[in-house]
Amino acid sequence: MAGVFFKEATEVREIADELIDKYHPHLQDAKDVIGYYFREGSSDWAGKAKKCTAFERYVTGNMLFVFINAEAWERMSQEQRLALVDHELCHFSRKSTKEVDPKTNEWVTIYENKNDPDSWSIREHDVEEFSDVIKRHGLWDTGIEKFAAAVREADYQMSLDDIEREGVLRAVK
Repeated sequence: MAGVFFKEATEVREIADELIDKYHPHLQDAKDVIGYYFREGSSDWAGKAKKCTAFERYVTGNMLFVFINAEAWERMSQEQRLALVDHELCHFSRKSTKEVDPKTNEWVTIYENKNDPDSWSIREHDVEEFSDVIKRHGLWDTGIEKFAAAVREADYQMSLDDIEREGVLRAVK
């Protein structure tokens, strides 16, 4: 009988903790309110980020979930896994204010209470576009231009050749 099953993803949590410390200051004090789970069963996505419902918060104590497709995870290189987890963490947005620190006289970000569901939201992708439209019309939107600039400035570019090579190496093993 086919079905969908979930199990805790400690490997994903470990990766997320490192990425949070490095890139996601809005999540640093909230590591304990994010649940990480592998999803086993047919799926057309690699990962999902979700804000918990009131019932899910009651049952799990979490504010946020990261779900990872177990089958996709097994096929990914370590670099792809890092990128996927980072991608899902980018979906989590938290209300904040800026205040001047009286000791340093510099602006600091103050995040709202991690246990307040109203302080959390899900952030959409910066860019959603078809490559065909970009080929025909170029970088027609400011969001697409910002995305293209980020791609040009990235220290490392994983190419399709890299991905294919990874697939060949896994097939040989």
